[in-house]
Amino acid sequence: MIHEKGRLFDQEGGSFVITHNLKGNKIDGWVKQFKENETYRKRKRSNSVLLTHEILSWHKNDTENISLEKMEEMAREYIQMRNPNGIYIAVPHFDKNHYHIHICASGVEYRTGKSLRMSKVGFQKLKKNIQNYQVERFPELSNSIVAHGRKDKSLISEKEYQFKLRTRRATDKELLTEILKTCYNSSVSKDDFLGKLKVCKLKTYDRSGKITGVLFGNHKFRFNRLGFTSDRLEKLNKSIKREKELRDTRVKFKEKSIKLRR
Repeated sequence: MIHEKGRLFDQEGGSFVITHNLKGNKIDGWVKQFKENETYRKRKRSNSVLLTHEILSWHKNDTENISLEKMEEMAREYIQMRNPNGIYIAVPHFDKNHYHIHICASGVEYRTGKSLRMSKVGFQKLKKNIQNYQVERFPELSNSIVAHGRKDKSLISEKEYQFKLRTRRATDKELLTEILKTCYNSSVSKDDFLGKLKVCKLKTYDRSGKITGVLFGNHKFRFNRLGFTSDRLEKLNKSIKREKELRDTRVKFKEKSIKLRR
């Protein structure tokens, strides 16, 4: 194995191991450091969580777009978002084109004794934040976007809502809405929004010469039925137009001030 700044590769460069707040490159040494760090715990209980096992995974349909570099970047960002003061080991795993990363996190922060515990609300927020990061950095991994947490029931039909309750799986409509939200929130204009959808491999369709919706999961979804009405999309253009007007006004005011001083 080759060790380089908390990163391990096999001789062919086909894998990696991320170590955070750990020294050395031996498993026995890592185990010893995890145990030693646990001695700093401030509040000791018989049922204290010593380690947590967390997983980052991607849909099999994104196999052609995923890479070790992308996986490593996502794992490092996850650690920073979760709590950079903890001890972590992250290792990728490949099982029948199912790319995922196993992450082992310490129960307490590095040598502070403070618990690394995260509430359900905090963990939901973490999942949403790391997904938003993925959408912005790697929009091509569109098949791996999921709808975290319970969404507004009004966004889906009663039949779809009941289906979700029975199967505990997000519907295509919810998944698509999540993608549209992320693209919309990071767009500066309507064209920019449509461009981001294209990067996410979402094809739009026209009706009477006007872009009306997108194709997703072999179905057509109209923008207005997903909450993205024409007015809402036009707000993006109005916003950028307003910013341009303000810039022009400031420039004219500055030029006028210069003339008055002369």
